[in-house]
Amino acid sequence: MVVGVAQFELFMPYNQSLKEKRHLLGKLKDRVLAQMKVVVSEVGHQDLWQRAQLGFAVVGADERVLDALIGRTMQAIVAMGLGEVLREERDFLHYE
Repeated sequence: MVVGVAQFELFMPYNQSLKEKRHLLGKLKDRVLAQMKVVVSEVGHQDLWQRAQLGFAVVGADERVLDALIGRTMQAIVAMGLGEVLREERDFLHYE
């Protein structure tokens, strides 16, 4: 079993409030779930209205397949145009 974890930071320069940030992140989470069947969670920067630290995890048998899924998920997020991805990290944990 392999667990793929992705964490990324999103910069949303046009947000004017935390309320607007929450609205856009809700939209992002809903679209990713509908398109990719992946649940995204806000894992940091909850108090900053122009930045969000988000993450998601996927589980499977093959690291290459999971890496491709993470890549497609990140492409879908970028294509939404809700902000700029400043940083992305991926990690894979292997279990027997």
